[in-house]
Amino acid sequence: MRREEAEGINPTPWQSRVLAVPSEYNLFLGGGRGGGKSFVAMLDVLRHCELHGSEARPLVVRMTFRALSEMEENFEAMCLQAYGARGYARNRADHMFRLSNGAVVEFAALDHPSAYTRHQGKSYTHLLVDEYGLLREPRWVRLLKSNLRAAQGIPLRTVYTANPGGPQNAALHHDHVTKAPAWTPYEIDGEMWVNCPSTLRDNPLIDQDAYIQRLRASVGNDEDLLKAWLTGDFGINRGAYFAGVLDPRVHQIGDLDHRYIDGGFISLDWGYAAPAVCLLFARTRHAMNGMAADSLVVLDEVSTHDPNDLNSGTRMAPGALAEAIIERCDRWNMYPQGVADDAMGLQQTLVELLSENGIYVSKPRKERVAGWAAIRELLVNARDRNGAPGLFISQRCEYLWATLPFLTRNERRPEDLDTTGPDHAADALRYGVLHSRQAIGTGRTIGHY
Repeated sequence: MRREEAEGINPTPWQSRVLAVPSEYNLFLGGGRGGGKSFVAMLDVLRHCELHGSEARPLVVRMTFRALSEMEENFEAMCLQAYGARGYARNRADHMFRLSNGAVVEFAALDHPSAYTRHQGKSYTHLLVDEYGLLREPRWVRLLKSNLRAAQGIPLRTVYTANPGGPQNAALHHDHVTKAPAWTPYEIDGEMWVNCPSTLRDNPLIDQDAYIQRLRASVGNDEDLLKAWLTGDFGINRGAYFAGVLDPRVHQIGDLDHRYIDGGFISLDWGYAAPAVCLLFARTRHAMNGMAADSLVVLDEVSTHDPNDLNSGTRMAPGALAEAIIERCDRWNMYPQGVADDAMGLQQTLVELLSENGIYVSKPRKERVAGWAAIRELLVNARDRNGAPGLFISQRCEYLWATLPFLTRNERRPEDLDTTGPDHAADALRYGVLHSRQAIGTGRTIGHY
């Protein structure tokens, strides 16, 4: 964008640093509220249009049209500042802007499963997903990314903005925040990204004291959310179901020697489009290392989650999953038996299919509230070291650790989990805990078939 055209659009130092990231990198603009993320993302869209003229076709999406309309108004104000009233044309019905150099910017909402159909067959050169953390169905974003196509020499870029909290908090924390230090490139599915965090302290253009007061009023008594919005911490446990009872410093352990554990069994939550998760359980023979005797230990896991989406599966067939489970059981010298949630959409029951592949399971107890209560009780026992059996989870269980601490309560039924989150490993954990209570003393000893 030429200086004379952009007169009056003055990026903050943090925004200037974002704009300095080479265009071959995708951007994750995460962090606290008020840092100016959406503004710099829109400025990046405008710069893309200026650089590539009639070849530029950016797409800007948000969760709802109501939220999107504010972005359109802000973008129009930016166009007025940069080009004047004659430098662009806005089609409100189609949610499009046509700039005088031929660039076309389209705005769209992802508020319905059919929202993607209007984009089929179209090509875009730049994708901005504002407030990614609020999305309920991130797979629509992956479909939109497949529409990114451009002539040689025009870089394709994807930009996400997000605040801590929201349905995608765990996924963003796993996929972006923990991948690499801030401002350091990292790879996701063959694409290079840069995490550019910010807080309101990076935005000198707002009244920060007044803004903090508004944030405080909006969160009520949720001090964790307020802290996350101020600091940009995606490790937030806002409304987390197991907040206060699950502590990695207490409950996460390394590998245990086979000599100290008994009663191995598996617990499987089946998934095809969603992840399938199998957890391997055992019990401690006696008290050791802060663990009471007969404590339940999750030794390992097999998960088919999509590395780029904690709530999507890799569509692994039951036979292939069975092979992976048996291989993992062999690692622990464990007999492949336990419980498995039955499957829909298969010609045979999952129990039958697993049996044909050498895994012997029965259907689990599925009481949701009672299962969550049992897990909480075991976690408390381990945390308080009260002498009662507790629950401990190996660091090998990467998917369980990536999801369990962030699962939120059901707003309408607070004693239950919100099932829209990545609760697949939690379900396998629940089945296993309930099975262990039903089958104490009946499991085979690890190391003996």
